[in-house]
This record gives sequence, structure tokens and C-alpha cells, in this order.
Amino acid sequence: MSVVVSRYDNSPIASSCYVVKDVGSGRILVVDPGSEDMSPIINDKIGKSIDKIILTHEHFDHIGGCNYLFGKFNTTILCSLYCAEAITDAKKNMSLFHENPGFVVRNDSEVIDNYDAPIHWNGNQIAFYEAIGHSLGGICFTVGIYLFTGDSLIEDLRTVTKLKTGSKEKLMESIKLFETLKGNGYIVCPGHGDMFNLDTYDLSKAL
Repeated sequence: MSVVVSRYDNSPIASSCYVVKDVGSGRILVVDPGSEDMSPIINDKIGKSIDKIILTHEHFDHIGGCNYLFGKFNTTILCSLYCAEAITDAKKNMSLFHENPGFVVRNDSEVIDNYDAPIHWNGNQIAFYEAIGHSLGGICFTVGIYLFTGDSLIEDLRTVTKLKTGSKEKLMESIKLFETLKGNGYIVCPGHGDMFNLDTYDLSKAL
């Protein structure tokens, strides 16, 4: 099977939201919905249902649209354990420091507890990896030819590790992981900015 990916800018923070569509079935995944009002994306791409929301990490600019989507669709979140906990806390998701009084997302989450076993979605294999360094709740995942990295890898930018649960040492482990994924023709779908080719990218730029 195969998938197609469409990228959208979240607002007011210009992080990236992705709509992943299975070509055969037309089924949809939404990755990192960060806009409080998701109606433009729904009207453009989503239609009547969403199978899952996948969060690459817990920060407010990547989760701000979850409550909106919960109100429109019968869907759940797929994310790491720490992310599932942190989205329910305005301090941990960092929205409290961006706007007062911040916001929370209800913990309607399926936790990724086995990174060694890919899941199957409409004939597509989705492989999840722990990718911490930017945040403790970070994951990345592959589906089809696409690698979703959240804020762990952004083109031509040093990955931010100075936030509360960030770690330069853990980021180096994530970069080693990305190095092992080279040679597969993956297109990186980062948490901010445009998509780019992993095979030709200098991963040292993230450090």
C-alpha cells in the first residue's frame, strides 16, 4: 500500500501539521494538529473521519487542535507515555508560559509501549522510535517513504535542547538513530518548516 502526505502550517505558531492519507482506503491520520481552529484543514483534506491523531511530542504548538478534533470526530491520540501525561498539564505542555491560563488536552491516548513492534494501518506499516532530546515525550515514526521527526530534526536548524525536559546527550542518541535510517529514501516531515530528504542531509546541523 502507499500513502500521500499533505503539510499545513499551524497557527498562531507556525509549526507543521500533517495529514496522512492511505491511497487505497482514503483513511486519514493527523500528525501534530497545533491550530486551535482546525476547520481549514478539515474542509480541505480530512472529510468525515480520522483514524488517529499522532503526536510527536507534548508541546502546545503541536497539540492545540486536539480538542477541536475530539469535538468533531470519534478519534484518539497515539503518543508516548510522557506525552500522554504532559498534554493534560498546562505547565508540562508549556502552554501556560505562552498564554494565560494555558490549556490542556484530555488524556484520550493510546500509549506506544513497544518500539520494537510496528503497527499496521490499512496495509501500511508504521514503525515508531523513541526520539528524545528536544523533549522527554518525543517520538519519530515512519510510514511509507515518510519519516516524521517532530522537533527532533528540523532542516538547517540546531535542535532546541534547553527546554525543561531537553537533553543534548539524549539528542545525540536520536541523531544516531536518524543516521541508521539513511539509505531508505525517507522524506523527513519535521515539526517546523518544509520536508526534506534524509539521505543527503547533514545530521550534524542538529547538534
